[in-house]
Amino acid sequence: METKKCPFCGGTMIKGKSPQEGYAVYFWKAPWKHGLKAAFTGTVKAYPWLCLSCGAIIPYVDDAELQKIREEYEQAKLEGSF
Repeated sequence: METKKCPFCGGTMIKGKSPQEGYAVYFWKAPWKHGLKAAFTGTVKAYPWLCLSCGAIIPYVDDAELQKIREEYEQAKLEGSF
């Protein structure tokens, strides 16, 4: 089972089953979208992770999606769009 360390209490976090079940879908949209061709479309989905120690639920974006966002952010900075 995949785990992470909780940034709040240091406890063990476990990944939720799916980003589509229940209310476990979180959205984020890039603030530099005006006029720049996006590497991804629409919003970003994140998997919820639950801390077994403190009960915090934190959405995390998959690494591949996060890398696209990083690259797009750097391009927007270079173009002065952000």
